[in-house]
Amino acid sequence: MTLAEKQVQRYSHHILLPQVGGKGQERLLASAVAVAFGPGGAGAASVAVTYLAAAGVGRIGWLSLTGPEMAESGSLAELMALYAPGGPGESISALNPDARLKVIEGGKEEMDEYELLVLSGDIRPLAEVAARFEAAGKPVIKGSQNGWTGEVAMGRGDLSGDRLKPDEDEEPAPAAPTEGVLGSVMASAALCALLKGNKPVGSTVQARFDLSHGLFEEAVR
Repeated sequence: MTLAEKQVQRYSHHILLPQVGGKGQERLLASAVAVAFGPGGAGAASVAVTYLAAAGVGRIGWLSLTGPEMAESGSLAELMALYAPGGPGESISALNPDARLKVIEGGKEEMDEYELLVLSGDIRPLAEVAARFEAAGKPVIKGSQNGWTGEVAMGRGDLSGDRLKPDEDEEPAPAAPTEGVLGSVMASAALCALLKGNKPVGSTVQARFDLSHGLFEEAVR
């Protein structure tokens, strides 16, 4: 595809980046990413979708495996409602008219049209979805949080959860800060994978962070 004049203006900052450029932006606009979340993952998933839409990812799938979920105090679960009152699809269109969001309500076969999967929260209910993507050689990015800490794994990597844990005497953390960091890291990992042509990335830990101690670790292997 070729960028229209309005799109060149809209993504001018992206196009100037050597990691993106015009061809990379065209690649993002032609991409389809599914974002799915289990218990505790709605906030970070909302952040990830917002970043993906703002970056110009053309088609985004939204799959909740938690049922109706009440947002906790301080959570970012309702982030997308800031842009429009008519639900996630309308909100994403208001944020970026090039991005289209589809709420996935049917069977798992609907996921086949997407080329990359982002998982947020408790990923155990999403194991079947992840296995479907991995069997097709499609990248899978998984994110999880625990208090002030969070980690993102790419490919077939599992989230260990044993290196960064809150202190026993630490007060419960508000959800929003960790959700914001986790969602942005997941979106960044997804954009990097898309710009690399969606080549499978293997078992690689992308990042771990602990906001209570100002720690951020990143390893790409």
